[in-house]
Amino acid sequence: MTANPIKPARLFIPGPVDVPEDAQMAQLTPMIGHRSQDMDDLFASVQGKIRDVFCTRDRVYLLASSGTGLHEACIRNGVRSPATGARVLFLICGAFGQRWHDVGVGCGKTAIKVEKPWFQAFRPEEVRQAVAEANQDGNLDAVCMVHNETSTGVLQPVGELADAIRRAAPQTLIFVDAVSSLAGAEVRMDDWDLDVCLTSSQKALATPPGLALAAVSDRTLERAAQVEGRGWYFDFLNLESYLLRGTTPATPAVSTVQALDVQLDRILAEGLANRWARHITLRDYTRDVACTLGFAPCVPMACASPTVTTLRNARQVDVGKLNAHLARDDMELANGYGQEKGKSMRIGHMGEMGIQDLERLFGAIRVFLA
Repeated sequence: MTANPIKPARLFIPGPVDVPEDAQMAQLTPMIGHRSQDMDDLFASVQGKIRDVFCTRDRVYLLASSGTGLHEACIRNGVRSPATGARVLFLICGAFGQRWHDVGVGCGKTAIKVEKPWFQAFRPEEVRQAVAEANQDGNLDAVCMVHNETSTGVLQPVGELADAIRRAAPQTLIFVDAVSSLAGAEVRMDDWDLDVCLTSSQKALATPPGLALAAVSDRTLERAAQVEGRGWYFDFLNLESYLLRGTTPATPAVSTVQALDVQLDRILAEGLANRWARHITLRDYTRDVACTLGFAPCVPMACASPTVTTLRNARQVDVGKLNAHLARDDMELANGYGQEKGKSMRIGHMGEMGIQDLERLFGAIRVFLA
């Protein structure tokens, strides 16, 4: 099993990832005006393809932003003022779920959180109960959750969790962060009945950083019309009015959109099912080889991410020294995130990576350990 042929992988971190040369070169094509017909054609090309990657018939907004910007967009568009009694629930099982909660607080909303220990995923019954309790007066406007926690390597069963939310609170909007899962793990916007599914360009899409993308439901736009203080840059109704004209309100990251267009062709040529399966193979290989070297996976297989594996640093390796060793062969992996720094390490295996890349990485790790 191999990915599409590109140069050997360098970055075994959870993003940004290596970008194929043709996508990189697309950024060097002559600049085009963001209100030109060329840009309109490019925007239309990307819009058709990215909907297929999200598995949706809904619109997909593109912004020059990080994924965190779309965390704020969800809150500003989908959650009414505390004066109405409205609130938003955050399902937190890692650092990025916590960040989303912090965004909600920063936007002045009534934010409730339910937490799981790191390296664990939520179960549907837990979510159903938490949502029912938060929605006793019918004012739970939204539930926010991270599909693939980059900080821990946990993949949540979003389809099952979304179903539990719908059963407990049919009117509540469901917002999902798929930053490190879209194009690397199964994501089905429509089949899972999500309201916003957001991502970034620099993870499994294997595109340079700079773009945030969100598939957005009609329900979300209906809610946004009831919300005051949506701002301007992240206002979904503003984005929708320009999307209907085939463009964006503000200047997009033109060069990155050109790279994304190339990458979407590659992703769809490989086929989503094949791409999802390849990432699972990469995960399984990483876990198996790491165990032979004395590093235990932090996450149970039942909720193990296909795009990033977190390993318990059972051998007390100095991750900085390991990376200095790997740098001699132009490679890098990631330390544990936040509270896990030094206690664990993270290996990203997303984008266009193949087994041959992981063989090269683990070969260098073996030399270091010896």
